[in-house]
Amino acid sequence: MIWELAGSAAVAGAISLVVCLLLIRRGPVDLPNEQRKAHQAPTPTSGGIGIGAGYAVGLLVLWRFAEQTTFNAQGAALAALASVFAIGFLVVGFIDDARHLGPRTKMFWFTLLSLGASITMGVVDALPVSPNHTVRLGFMLGLFGTSLWVFTLVNCANFMDGANGLSMGSMAVGLTALGAIGYAGGSNSTLAMCFCAAGALAGFLVFNFPKGRIFAGDSGALFVGAIAALGALVAIARAGVSPFIPPILFMPILADALLTLAWRVKHGHSLLVGHREHLYQIAMRAGWSHTRVSLLYWALMALCGVLGFALSHSDDPSHAWIALLAVAGLLLAASILVRKYARTHGMS
Repeated sequence: MIWELAGSAAVAGAISLVVCLLLIRRGPVDLPNEQRKAHQAPTPTSGGIGIGAGYAVGLLVLWRFAEQTTFNAQGAALAALASVFAIGFLVVGFIDDARHLGPRTKMFWFTLLSLGASITMGVVDALPVSPNHTVRLGFMLGLFGTSLWVFTLVNCANFMDGANGLSMGSMAVGLTALGAIGYAGGSNSTLAMCFCAAGALAGFLVFNFPKGRIFAGDSGALFVGAIAALGALVAIARAGVSPFIPPILFMPILADALLTLAWRVKHGHSLLVGHREHLYQIAMRAGWSHTRVSLLYWALMALCGVLGFALSHSDDPSHAWIALLAVAGLLLAASILVRKYARTHGMS
């Protein structure tokens, strides 16, 4: 399994690299026509096409050459469903890259895809909170929560895609941790999804980090966010992973995006208008380079990944939700301090 997985990830990276190279030469271009955008020259975009192509080919190669006993039918079916819905997000993102869909149109399709994925892949309706107690949500509340998880992570991955390598590199780190957790829990399908996606991201990052020769675009950010969110559902269903662990793995991305939205609501700003108020954007206004900002987020993601992996081996379910609250609290405190610094130094 290990050698087949490594080969498939390498294939995913190679395909992604080649397609991204073609997109650099012939693909759509992102113009620096909005204040929120950090680049100053027209730049090839829709690197998500390369990431998606690499992922799909890598996964097909793995399923073709791995031993028949490597994947059970249910796990493979869930991974296939997750991949189909992730490609749906990619298509919406590519159309937005090419024609600029309105925010309400995108929200409609995101909601529809999130609901469809949750219903067909399985609703998370049980939250283990202690060794002897599990909170039962019921179908409707579970459907709302599961769909909200998919919708939120997909959008957060997109919101944070504003510095070379930040979002896509961070998601690659989170996916690696999720794949390792799934594998430790006996879900080879989770491992396959996550490592093929990470391999495809590596091929894209060759051109994106640190020079920004191509952007992932909405197609890439939405696709990768969907793979992460839906891969987490596979891990919960097939590896028995606590539903509280996946948010820990992606908390640096989730916290920056969600706390920024909360800050905008508090100050009466529209959520449908582009802006430059994320923590990473404040850091860049303070003089940090794309590389420095991205490496910081990668390091935070790695720490969360190690924590999540350790929690997945705990026999006490309460450890997961307590850790989730603790990590969220630390990042909330960091957000408050950064925004206070930005305000006092005229960078708000």
